[in-house]
Amino acid sequence: MLGFGGTLVCVGMPEGDPEPIARSYPAAMVAKQASIVASAVGNRREAAEVLDFATRGLVKFPVKTVSMGDLQSVFESMGKGEIIGRVVLDLSG
Repeated sequence: MLGFGGTLVCVGMPEGDPEPIARSYPAAMVAKQASIVASAVGNRREAAEVLDFATRGLVKFPVKTVSMGDLQSVFESMGKGEIIGRVVLDLSG
């Protein structure tokens, strides 16, 4: 799942015959200004190692939880490009 302006990076080259992507939704990609890029860097072993890192909780990304009262400041920060990571709205209180 990509956020607005997100980039999906396809790393490495799969073995076997190439298989086309059966379905895609270009309008959604355009609306989200999403990009898909490819890189031949890496191999299967390295990909498995990276997935193992994530499974063990070694891949970290910032998550900030805010209340509804802070929502306007979140939108202002988004407009300025200041948000790093993910902001989650807490609706519990």
